[in-house]
Amino acid sequence: MIEGRDVIRAKREVLLEASPQPAMPSVITGVEDNMFWVSLPKEGNQVLVLQEGQKIKIGVSLSRGFYQSETTVLALGKNKDQFYGLAIPKEFSESQERRFVRARHATNVLFKAGSLTAQTALVNFSAGGVMVYLVPQLTKILQSGHKITLTLNIDNLSFEQEVKLSWQKQYANIPFAGFEFVNISPQLQGVLAALSIKYTEGKL
Repeated sequence: MIEGRDVIRAKREVLLEASPQPAMPSVITGVEDNMFWVSLPKEGNQVLVLQEGQKIKIGVSLSRGFYQSETTVLALGKNKDQFYGLAIPKEFSESQERRFVRARHATNVLFKAGSLTAQTALVNFSAGGVMVYLVPQLTKILQSGHKITLTLNIDNLSFEQEVKLSWQKQYANIPFAGFEFVNISPQLQGVLAALSIKYTEGKL
């Protein structure tokens, strides 16, 4: 268990689920005394439609695992950056799925978009995507507007997968980028989930 206030932080990515609608990603955009705001939960052209007073599930990927809790919609916002106001959960419990455990692993990653290619280094990975160093060639690929694929080899698992940019950040003046897998097969996602757990737990 983890205290809810230790998990709810601005700019943290969360996964919101209100059955029977599919779970959708969002970002915490503000934290108040007993409530926090999230951006419009969206996946492709679909958005998550919630009502005031509705109870929903919330999940968050931390370095130690994937944690879930239940929250309530307290307010409806007026813009896409503060779309829903949710109650801060008392605590989060670790999910047995652990689908989005993020594991540090150093290896090369090859990105392709049209006739452009870029090789960079992997920082970490999960069943949901990867974090890499943002090199100049990769920036050109992002600016091209073409569909992006990556080729990656982890523990003798070699695969090519379509990805989309999730974020760009700088840490200590070093640029990084996060990519989300697009239309990943359940089989590949399952293998990556198992690998991320093994690397995190130091079994490899």
